Order: sequence, then structure tokens, then C-alpha cells
Amino acid sequence: MTYYDIDDVSVSIDDVARPPALPFSDDHTRALIDQAVASIISLRLPLSHDDATAELHALASIVSEAQARLPYAATDARDQDHSWAEIATCLGVSPAAARRRFAGAATTRRSPLDLD
Repeated sequence: MTYYDIDDVSVSIDDVARPPALPFSDDHTRALIDQAVASIISLRLPLSHDDATAELHALASIVSEAQARLPYAATDARDQDHSWAEIATCLGVSPAAARRRFAGAATTRRSPLDLD
């Protein structure tokens, strides 16, 4: 991976803020999921690191949490004036499918992520 000094890079803010065309899995995604699975197993099933059912449990937990967060992320995107077409692109679905699935789905607001 190449890192650049931010002062030496000239990129439009639109290029920085725009996600890739479709969702995809790469080495970074796989490494992050591997780390999350190992962490969940360590917390919930510390003596089961080599057990396939422990990995299944951890992966299912990650999928469940991701699915639960999608309506809130879609609501946040709409609150930031992103179109249904942009949201659909991020999800790899049609704009109509994104609208049907998420319009009005997130009725209870969550607090924004606190990264500090």
C-alpha cells in the first residue's frame, strides 16, 4: 500500500467522498472480518478458536449486526442529501429496491459513531 503526504495530493472532495461503484471484498475487508471473528470468539468462546461452529457463530453475529445497521446508515445517507440512486449503488441494488427496503425503516435515531 502506498501512503501519500496529504499536502502533496490534489484530489477533489467529490472524489474523496464518493464510495466505489459497487460493494466489494478485498484484502482489507477479509483482514478486518478475520480480526472481528477472532475477537468475537475470544470474548464469547475463548476455548473454541479451532472450532468451526465458533467461527459460524461469530460470522452470523457480524452479519446480523451489519443488517441491523443498514437502515440507520441509509437514513443517515438520506439526511446528508444522498439520492436513492447513490444509496442503491453502495448497496449493489436498484434505486427502487433501496427505497422499498429503507424508506421510513429507521424510525429511531441512533447517535453518530464517536471515533474519539
